[in-house]
Amino acid sequence: MFTFKIYLPKKIKRSLQLLLVSALLITNINFTELISLSRSINIGSTSSPPFSAFTVQDQQGSDNNLNSHVEFKPIDKRYVGISQFNAPSIPNPTIQELKFHANYHGPEKSTEPREFQVLNNFEKWLPIADSFNAQNGLRSNDINSSIKDTGQFIDGNQQEALRYKTKSSVDKNQPDNFTFKINSSGSNSTMAISALTDGTTAMPRTTTGNRRGRWQPVPGLKWQIQYTGRLDTSLDVDVYNIDLFDINAKVISELQSKGKHVICYFSAGSYENWRPDASAFPASVLGRKLDSWAGEKWLDIRQLDILMPIMQARMKLAADKGCHAVDPDNVDGYSNNTGFSLSYNDQLAYNIAIANAAHNLGLAVSLKNDVEQIKDLVNHFDFAVNEKCFQYDECTTLIPFISAGKAVFGIEYYLSDSSFCPHANAMNFDFLKKKLSLDAWRKSCR
Repeated sequence: MFTFKIYLPKKIKRSLQLLLVSALLITNINFTELISLSRSINIGSTSSPPFSAFTVQDQQGSDNNLNSHVEFKPIDKRYVGISQFNAPSIPNPTIQELKFHANYHGPEKSTEPREFQVLNNFEKWLPIADSFNAQNGLRSNDINSSIKDTGQFIDGNQQEALRYKTKSSVDKNQPDNFTFKINSSGSNSTMAISALTDGTTAMPRTTTGNRRGRWQPVPGLKWQIQYTGRLDTSLDVDVYNIDLFDINAKVISELQSKGKHVICYFSAGSYENWRPDASAFPASVLGRKLDSWAGEKWLDIRQLDILMPIMQARMKLAADKGCHAVDPDNVDGYSNNTGFSLSYNDQLAYNIAIANAAHNLGLAVSLKNDVEQIKDLVNHFDFAVNEKCFQYDECTTLIPFISAGKAVFGIEYYLSDSSFCPHANAMNFDFLKKKLSLDAWRKSCR
């Protein structure tokens, strides 16, 4: 039996405990190990007390000791917390059952619904428990759930994720302890427990998880976007968004050696006559000129047989150069005057094809703008890159990415940082003030 505890801290210090090595000398027996927390994301804000309050379940009945639980405060009438865990590598395990238990204090379900979900291998959050039995003003320590088909929740990288969410603005969300137990048996005659992190420890903010063999950007990463001028590689940021064609592999390798992740930009929805592969685009796919962008024309994204080989070659170039992700631009042609009769579904089909092609190369992929289709595309894309959502008053459309634990990197060009940064921070977005030229200058909201 594995036993591990789930916590939802926002900022916690890193610690490491060394456990004594234990050996199990009998074959075909049940054994117990801990699964360590690898990352934790909070979309809501938290109050003090220290997060060490989560280490034990010590509250019951009407107990409300502020030093023994952590209070979560909602933002925008919701709280969402996501925790991801790394299971130890176990020889020949047979995972039989996943059991969930929760103990928390809060109103009954009719006042503040709360739900617990786990992420399956198809990137879907499936509910496993809710606050149905919660009694107003009392600790609810009988929230239990048993999952038999555990293989769909622990992926090939031995990782598991849980999401805890509320759907009201009531400031009564006071968890004391969440616990999972994984019943497992194995046939290996010796099993050891060695160094692992304790339950109050999250990996550094720059560790972003890797659920399906690719990088997964999460909220809270510091980033830079620069497409013009000499690239400034000296910034104290976690992520660089750079032009795929203009930056060579040596520079990308240099960034990687400094622990940076690299997103490589290209246009997936427009033709640019200065690109080295411009001759690959036949006249039949070229539409109207993009306003204010010389040498650039919209593409007929319905012609997948022509465009996808070109885009796949571009993403292959990104992978070969060492990019961790791609940022395909102009993927909202259906809502623009392109010269073609593009439908909503035409755009969905093209964007999903782009995402799948990136994933097949092991690349993460952003959804650039295209806010009206987020509800249909959030599960296909790994993060969002947005321009001017505060200027256009459309930022709430991006919340599904945050709720899924995926980063929202944003830019405002014309608004003052004081007018949008507080809102961006409250929504857990990572926004910059930039010049339209996208040179090295930046002003970060956090």
